[in-house]
Amino acid sequence: MLTHSQGGNSGMTAALHAPEHIRAVVSLEPSGAPDPALHDAGLLAKVPHLFVWGDYLDRHDVWVRSQPAARRWRDALVSAGCDVTWLELPATGMRGSSHALMADDNSDDIASLVLVWLRQRGLA
Repeated sequence: MLTHSQGGNSGMTAALHAPEHIRAVVSLEPSGAPDPALHDAGLLAKVPHLFVWGDYLDRHDVWVRSQPAARRWRDALVSAGCDVTWLELPATGMRGSSHALMADDNSDDIASLVLVWLRQRGLA
């Protein structure tokens, strides 16, 4: 399952309801995530998750407010034994990504990172 922005919370919640049908969850800058106090991350323990983040998250109120929910969900998944990768592109040296990662000049490079991640898990 591939999600972006507001689709992040919806996609991750959908995965909770049908984990047997989800092979992986790739979330590009999700603006929300399930609340681990209300949802059992253990249901997705066998579903690898990749979170991908671009630049300037600390400079925009939307991300300052919403990224902690994704971090809480990530932490709950990790505690449940899930394979979780949290990829902040600037930390890899890839800079200049907007919120629309798939439309940026470096979108092919980002797609390659996602594809490598999927291949490492036998999913591509």
